[in-house]
Amino acid sequence: LHCLIHFIQRKMSKRPLCRDNEIDRLSVILDGNNKTILPRTIFLQGSADTGKSLVLRYILETRDYNYATFHCVELADIRLVFEKILFQLLGSVTKCENVAEFIAILSNSLDPQKAYVVWLEESERLRSTDYHLIQVFCRLQDLTGLNICCIWESRMDWAKLLPIRDLPSPVVIHFPQYSKSEVREIIVSLLSSKRSMQFLLDYVSLVQGLFFTTARSLPELLHVSKLHFSDYSQPVEDGIYEETETKKLWSNIEKKMTKCMSTVYLREIASNQMKTLQTIQDGELPAEGKTPSGTSITMEVPFYSKFLLIAAYLASYNPQRTDKRFFMKHHGKQRKTSQSIKSKEKFNNQLTGPKPFPLERMLAIFYNIVEERVNPSANIYCQINSLARLQFITLVGSDQIDQPKYKCNVTLDFLRTLAKPLNFDITKYLYGQ
Repeated sequence: LHCLIHFIQRKMSKRPLCRDNEIDRLSVILDGNNKTILPRTIFLQGSADTGKSLVLRYILETRDYNYATFHCVELADIRLVFEKILFQLLGSVTKCENVAEFIAILSNSLDPQKAYVVWLEESERLRSTDYHLIQVFCRLQDLTGLNICCIWESRMDWAKLLPIRDLPSPVVIHFPQYSKSEVREIIVSLLSSKRSMQFLLDYVSLVQGLFFTTARSLPELLHVSKLHFSDYSQPVEDGIYEETETKKLWSNIEKKMTKCMSTVYLREIASNQMKTLQTIQDGELPAEGKTPSGTSITMEVPFYSKFLLIAAYLASYNPQRTDKRFFMKHHGKQRKTSQSIKSKEKFNNQLTGPKPFPLERMLAIFYNIVEERVNPSANIYCQINSLARLQFITLVGSDQIDQPKYKCNVTLDFLRTLAKPLNFDITKYLYGQ
């Protein structure tokens, strides 16, 4: 009896917080009884970071279901889909070439008296595959004659995910966004500390109040809370302040938290890097090998994307008439007249701000500054779209399809840090420097 109580407590301790309604609905459908007939399809819908995977894994593990998980980002080969599902359900490597073999193996190898679950993560990616595969996973129970349920997990609504076309209607369970109080409760439960509950609630409430306009995502707020909690609680551990002196404790880390607001979604600054960065910006000498810059220290950008971003900056801040001077070998000598000197004095590219530039000009600069020969390809254009999606460059006007224009959004300090591993001195190519 003692072992049974311990087992139940261990299982209940893993119960996801703030998802009682969804857990109750899934518990009724997936009750763990092999005699219960499962529905053909269950559709879990909700935006990112709403606990869909956490709740479903909790239900399946606490009820000891035999289930297989497949992430649809791996939809490269249909054989890999079938073989991975079969391996998890059967426990052995089984070769499978097509849908017919997949259905036959399931029908002949699985026990019809037991219940099985196939879980498809990010199922919206199935839209890019063969429609017959979608039909198979929607009708897996009918095709195999087994008590098997296919659970689709998606960020999209079922009506927008697929055209109906005689697909059986699934059991839809919606996962809403966490409320502000629910996010606070979850973060407090995940902060490993021996401090009082009120102390943790006060800290998380302050973090939420500062970042609420910038980030409402649970993983990002949890990351920031864990990153700065040791600095917040250190004066209490040292006996300098009491737990109730919230204002004094917050003023101790407010400067660091404010600087972290601009990088909350990038996740490029770890705790030790953040401390080094704060030391540098407070005026102390950096350690050997550190970069004395207020920008990201470990920003990871693909190789060609770095040159594309440099080209975008040069095209956005340099006058177009200077391209021949900077990027052509035989551009001739530039005569310095009093008019050109006065116009150069009036022109300051950092004060006037970025100017729109056509895509062709950015590509022309890119092909000139990159060291090796690069052929125009879809990869280059994909990286341009990625830079626009990350808001490093912005599309100006949506009506110009043939000649799109962009603006560069990054700062010169950011670009210097980015170009340092390339041994590229951007100031040599800037007009007015």
